[in-house]
Amino acid sequence: MSAGTLEIERLAQQSTVHSRPPLRAGYTSISAGTMDKLVAAIAADAFNVPLKEVRAGVHDESGQVSVSLAVPLALFPAAELNGRSELNVGADLKGGTVFERAASGRQRVAQGIEALAGSTVGWVDVRFTGIHEPDPRNAGRVQ
Repeated sequence: MSAGTLEIERLAQQSTVHSRPPLRAGYTSISAGTMDKLVAAIAADAFNVPLKEVRAGVHDESGQVSVSLAVPLALFPAAELNGRSELNVGADLKGGTVFERAASGRQRVAQGIEALAGSTVGWVDVRFTGIHEPDPRNAGRVQ
């Protein structure tokens, strides 16, 4: 037995104590396409836009993940902002400047990748490609 096998057996014994299924030796990989889709889904959630409007590219940058995102900028109806303009709302809410929204989204994407894929993120590049109106019934209407 190798040291790795002994470690797996030790972890398997510990996992039965905590009523988890025993660990199995093996190899898990994430394909490039799956990683792109995962990052796109994380970005769609972070920027509050539909997944179909997000494009993501993931690259290896000296052992760290580098991400390029193309997402629309989400605009919200004034009713959702409780009477405040989008410029006066903090970046973690549904407003703030374009740069604050990009910084907040960038941080959420990096944290999501690290949490779900276990990969260290080197950088996240965000490019806003248009405007997304969450409620298409109000798009183009005079209020």
